[in-house]
Amino acid sequence: MTNSDAAAVWREMRALMLEKHDTRRAVAEATGMSFLRAKLLTKLLISDRTVTELAEILASDAPYVSLNVRELEKRELVIRTEDPDDRRRRIIGLTDAGRRIAETARSIADAPPPEFTTTSAEDLAHLRRILRLP
Repeated sequence: MTNSDAAAVWREMRALMLEKHDTRRAVAEATGMSFLRAKLLTKLLISDRTVTELAEILASDAPYVSLNVRELEKRELVIRTEDPDDRRRRIIGLTDAGRRIAETARSIADAPPPEFTTTSAEDLAHLRRILRLP
């Protein structure tokens, strides 16, 4: 495969993810919030985190993440608690309502496009191998 072949395949994969099967709008509509805020909630499904950790995960800056956390806090979707190891830090966690919204967002975002659901198990295994996925 040439570099131009690789570029063409990559361009089509990117278009599949970002244009043809872009779930951001569906997530925003289902959750009633911006995709970024919904994504922030999904990152808290794994574990409670600090604003700094969330900013790093989301490739954003801490003040912007903090502003979004404050809005989520007003909606009673997250709660800030004092870090027991460092009283200067605050840990952000999900409320029950926040967890429900995060799970909804995750299920929408994780739904594979039709191109994947109609692909054979053998082809999906090849794709996993090519992408070096577990």
